[in-house]
Amino acid sequence: MEFIKIALSSIFSVAALFTITKIIGARQVSQLSMFDYINGISIGSVAAELSVSQGKEFFFYLISLLIFGLSTLLFSVITDRSIRARRIIAGKPDILFENGKIYDENFKKAHLDLNEFLMQCRNQGFFTLENVSLVMLEENGNISILPKSDARHATPSDMKIEVEQELLPANVILDGEIMDDNLKNIGYNRDWLWKELSQKKIKNVSSVFLATCVRGGKLNVYIRHGEKEQNTLM
Repeated sequence: MEFIKIALSSIFSVAALFTITKIIGARQVSQLSMFDYINGISIGSVAAELSVSQGKEFFFYLISLLIFGLSTLLFSVITDRSIRARRIIAGKPDILFENGKIYDENFKKAHLDLNEFLMQCRNQGFFTLENVSLVMLEENGNISILPKSDARHATPSDMKIEVEQELLPANVILDGEIMDDNLKNIGYNRDWLWKELSQKKIKNVSSVFLATCVRGGKLNVYIRHGEKEQNTLM
């Protein structure tokens, strides 16, 4: 009986956590501010306690979970509607480096040491600050780098070259399953797909881990791990 109660509490906890996460939205994952990060940890901890709680404790933890979730949603709405509130709650970007000058006070404010700063610069491909014009610390802790004009990568427009706009490929086979809707959206069907797979000597769709295609008939096929990979373009 005790096992059944814990199992039911865990299922309800997962359902409540999923519902609250959907209400809060994808911002909780993709744009974590300091407040979002702390609140997310708190919500997870409360949900864990909720899964093994019983009696009155169950409802206490449920109320706490709802309060944390609603407070995150409330702060999200406030920051979306008010720039001033957004700066207070989420903070604002700080300049760490600009035109050869390092802003030491902003390093101290962010509790960021120089070695970590240089490491993050290297992770973005800048091994020397001589090629950097500006470095900013964003609200979520990420570093954004503006390279000097003569150090950035050349683009086709810089070289006066016209290039054709790339199209978003559609996943037509995922893990051995044909995506009929995606095929239809790019103007093809299963008969066309089977013909293309046959030309690549692929007889069984279950052996295909991923296949992508764009309008125009360019098909990329990737065989499952452990089998010979084909990446043949039409």
